[in-house]
Amino acid sequence: MKEKVFNVGGMSCNHCVMAVKGAVEDVDGVSACEVDLEQGTAKVVFSDEVIENTIVEAIEEEGFKVS
Repeated sequence: MKEKVFNVGGMSCNHCVMAVKGAVEDVDGVSACEVDLEQGTAKVVFSDEVIENTIVEAIEEEGFKVS
């Protein structure tokens, strides 16, 4: 398992948090996702088989920027 913190730009409310969390948790191989609105981050735990860019794309499809 891997753990990575992604910086997520554009979140402004709890709805944004839930959108990011839902999108990331829908990625096959993701086992956990904690989104912090104040820090603008998403901490994701995922299997070694998951390509990190898949997580980035899932977040960006919801309209947020990942850096």
